[in-house]
Amino acid sequence: AVVSTQSTGKLCYSAGPMVELLRSSNCSRYLEFKAVNRSFVHHDGELIQAPCNREQVFNCKHLKVLEKRIMMKFVTFALQVEADSEEYLEWEKKDDMELYKSFKLTDSLINLVRASLVVSSRESVSAHEAIRSIKHYLKNVGVYGSMPFICPIYGAGELPQAFARFSAVFGSTYVLDTAPTQLHFDDEGNFCGVTMQETGQKLTGKYCVLSPNYSSESIKPPTNSLQSISHAVYLTHTSIKPKSKPTEQDDVSLIHILPDYIGNTSPISGYEFGPRSMVPAEGMYMVHVTTPAGDSDNPREDLENSVDQITCGVLYKMFFTTKMSIEGDVAAPELSNHIIRTSFPTHNVGYKESIEEAKTFFHLLYPDE
Repeated sequence: AVVSTQSTGKLCYSAGPMVELLRSSNCSRYLEFKAVNRSFVHHDGELIQAPCNREQVFNCKHLKVLEKRIMMKFVTFALQVEADSEEYLEWEKKDDMELYKSFKLTDSLINLVRASLVVSSRESVSAHEAIRSIKHYLKNVGVYGSMPFICPIYGAGELPQAFARFSAVFGSTYVLDTAPTQLHFDDEGNFCGVTMQETGQKLTGKYCVLSPNYSSESIKPPTNSLQSISHAVYLTHTSIKPKSKPTEQDDVSLIHILPDYIGNTSPISGYEFGPRSMVPAEGMYMVHVTTPAGDSDNPREDLENSVDQITCGVLYKMFFTTKMSIEGDVAAPELSNHIIRTSFPTHNVGYKESIEEAKTFFHLLYPDE
């Protein structure tokens, strides 16, 4: 069986910048999507489906009646408050916990809000960031389903393929199964070509957009801060939360567990892909979760004990580490010697930073367009 996985955990917000880009560029014709059906958080010793809209909040068996009212009051505030209002500005320089406590959210509600609505890879965020995240989350709910996310069939790797297909229509050339071994510069020190590894062939060009994985003394490294992210990929024959009724969908599920709930010292976030997502083979499920790497820089040590507690019927395990930019600390790209260095992706859900960076590339290369 062939299993597809990805090195960054990303989903598309249903009305977010990636969906708008796919529409405006017409690349959406190369893709099909599945809606994310479920969102799981750890609550009172078990995984539960987090309520994502008004109906689910009032039907949630894990919340008391008073908690449901408090939750709706808080969510309504976050959705309606304007960024230039006094109500919003008074939360400047305060963290999200102060915001939750002011609305009398219980520990259970804080867990649900932080894990399912704020959707951040960090343990704590500012009050303003929490409000913005909740507002963005809720504005994407109901576009294609009860949750605000969609995912390409066959996984996130289909997105670059879609853009590549579209680009090929306009004459792009792709050189596959090889890598550049040498960059060439003209007399003025500007990029002018590369030598390919397999054939030794020199390819010429005016500009080079270079992955952060390539470096040399003549190329300015990325200036933004990086963090190591531990990954665990589990292939199972049973869902982490089997369907409670035949009509329930389990194509793609979101997982977010706050620190210290299942022996984890940092937040754990990720996804479970069911067979209808076309990521794992028929009859299998794939769980892919991440967490900031610990001091040992050992992904197995960071995740195995915790992930074992929420999975069963495990057929295969894989652990690895990647470098990612720290959210909110991505430096603006620069054009130096006709070379642009891209940044590592951030450890968050959407594609906002990547799209903003790509637009900056375009304006640097084609300022008159």
